[in-house]
Amino acid sequence: MSSPAEDHSATRLHWSQIHGWFGWRDLQEEAAATFAEGSVFVEVGCYLGRSLCSLAEVVSESNREFNVVGVDFCRGSGPEGTAARDAHAAAVADGGGTLAGQLHRNIIACGYADRVHLLVSPSPAAATLFADGSLAWVHLDARHGYESVLADIDGWLPKVAPGGWLSGDDYNEQWWPGVVAAVRDRLPDAHECSTRQWRWVKPPDASR
Repeated sequence: MSSPAEDHSATRLHWSQIHGWFGWRDLQEEAAATFAEGSVFVEVGCYLGRSLCSLAEVVSESNREFNVVGVDFCRGSGPEGTAARDAHAAAVADGGGTLAGQLHRNIIACGYADRVHLLVSPSPAAATLFADGSLAWVHLDARHGYESVLADIDGWLPKVAPGGWLSGDDYNEQWWPGVVAAVRDRLPDAHECSTRQWRWVKPPDASR
């Protein structure tokens, strides 16, 4: 008779099998190579965990200890972008109004339940749980409207340590003009990197 642990191992997933949109693996690898062991990496906006579980894999393969935190409200973002598409609607409906169960199951199935800390919370509220200057890297991929991205930047920027990164997905003016406008207004010295990503490096002498 199989033990519960053996039964669970039969459901093992790889992050690439999780539905989602993800194109910044190179940033994850760079972060693991750049920051000191023990640093905290936060992904804001996880959907079903594709990129979050990739980050956990990168950290695991680095053979160095990092703390990985995923933050998501888990109720979907609603219609967004120039196409006004609600990309999360089906998953939210399947979960009875929340993505949380499927996201957590995917993290477990990928083998990272003990490595990934999951916060089910609106983004700005989650930011208040962290001390200023305590995070090496925060990657924003939550709601993409102008006001939402501004709120995310304002909430998380003080939490980034000097020399740390604040970055985000969907830096594309054609599809996601709100993202581009918010980044330009709040962080005019941020730059595009990877594939449709933006990144801002906090100055070493920054007080905020």
